[in-house]
Amino acid sequence: MTVVKLQGISRAFPLGNNTVTALDKLDLTLDKGEFVVLRGASGSGKSTLLNLIGAMDAPDEGEVFIHGQALSLLSDKAKSQLRSRYIGFIFQAFNLIPVLTALENVQYPLSLQKVPDREAKARAEKALAQVGLADFVDRRPNQLSGGQMQRVAIARALVTNPDIILADEPTANLDSETSKQIMDLLGTLNRETGVTFLFATHHDFVLSRASRILELKDGHIVRDEQPQNLQLVEEVHLGEKLG
Repeated sequence: MTVVKLQGISRAFPLGNNTVTALDKLDLTLDKGEFVVLRGASGSGKSTLLNLIGAMDAPDEGEVFIHGQALSLLSDKAKSQLRSRYIGFIFQAFNLIPVLTALENVQYPLSLQKVPDREAKARAEKALAQVGLADFVDRRPNQLSGGQMQRVAIARALVTNPDIILADEPTANLDSETSKQIMDLLGTLNRETGVTFLFATHHDFVLSRASRILELKDGHIVRDEQPQNLQLVEEVHLGEKLG
């Protein structure tokens, strides 16, 4: 089942007296349950692509479809409702509310959906348990490690039962070991929940966990692969580093 479809997407931004093209007539389809890694150099359009899929920005040309719904036909309010229902976000900087506990941070998107308090609390507790933080529900962000804060952010993204989770460099602020633990966790959640994941990342070790690898360059997808042997991919990159 197709979750996201992009047709002929172009997006450009002014830079001084010039115009920089971030995406150029790009086509892309993402299906349910995929675990997709989006790679590319800084400025290649990764964040722009995530923002378009997340209905945070609009293309200059082309159309973005979420479950067959053209985003250009939606009002701002309808786009906000679509984001709340179908899309989860994981950010590099965690974006937790510092005065709220882990449980309250995870409950927050449910309160925006006007989910009853008792149900919202139960769903938030379940989401925190899924990411291994059942014993940390009353901790505030400043009482958590970086890895634990990212786990709270993951639980917050999962709690609304979205169809796709967009992650923009979700391990950039974590050490390598914690990053691998987070990616292992996300891989497990992908298999258990069937939610589609799209990651923008520069870490090579993430490739071994991908069901699909997309590479952006000059506003185009220049690589779209489904690795047949994920372990081999990881070994190749390890060999390159050691060599």
